[in-house]
Amino acid sequence: MTIGEKIISLRKKYNFTQEKLAEKIDISRQTLSSWEGDITSPDLKQASILAKIFKISLDELVSNNVEFECKDNLKNKQIFSKLINKTAYLNFDDEFLDLDINLFDTPVKILSINDDFIKIEYQKKKKIQIKLIDMDLITSIKVIEGDDL
Repeated sequence: MTIGEKIISLRKKYNFTQEKLAEKIDISRQTLSSWEGDITSPDLKQASILAKIFKISLDELVSNNVEFECKDNLKNKQIFSKLINKTAYLNFDDEFLDLDINLFDTPVKILSINDDFIKIEYQKKKKIQIKLIDMDLITSIKVIEGDDL
């Protein structure tokens, strides 16, 4: 899969128009179109921005050997279903600082999870709290020892 094909697949997966994605990268729609057509390629800074937007590594974006499936989320659903009722630590995107508790160091119980949201339960000052968090903000989920999948 070429870098242009990957950009098209990821752009469609995230429901971005060429115009919207180009705006996020601060380039013209025509420049994005030439990347998607494999006429030109993004420079390192632009590729880094693309990788961050799509939550993938630069290797995944530029390597010809790495491919991913954007249409079928069945595998994700199977993995997510195994996380329900597990205790874990969540890591978040750097831009997500709007929590009333530092969940980076707080074990949470996963109540439900899907492609869009994760519902968690945690203890704060002897009270049980329940929170719904956008999955796009979570960068990793680490299941606590003894709760391994």
